[in-house]
Amino acid sequence: MLLGPVAPVFAVRPDASCPDESSGFVTVDQQGWWDNTVAGFVAEGIPVYIGGDPANGFTEEFEDFAMAFGFADAQAFYDYIWGPQWQRIDRNDDLLVCMKPYPLTPGNPAYLFNGIDNTAN
Repeated sequence: MLLGPVAPVFAVRPDASCPDESSGFVTVDQQGWWDNTVAGFVAEGIPVYIGGDPANGFTEEFEDFAMAFGFADAQAFYDYIWGPQWQRIDRNDDLLVCMKPYPLTPGNPAYLFNGIDNTAN
């Protein structure tokens, strides 16, 4: 029996990625998540920004939606999406998640998405 030096073997963390392409999930960062959310609101007839420009502030329609959804105003809704909602999905804190739109039906408007952490594949 021949014995030589033995190197320790460490478990390698798998690459963070989304499920395969056929799943419909794509990798997005926070800005990508927000951009897709805004596009979804616009597709449902709820413009988010006055004149489409964030520098102009939120529209009355988006303010009304946010309040109807239980938020104090549009800024509180925005802060929720960028904060607690994102943090619940991005469990490994690498600022990337997997996003997939739900099928568009009367019960699933364009601003609703499925989100999982990019290590959940």
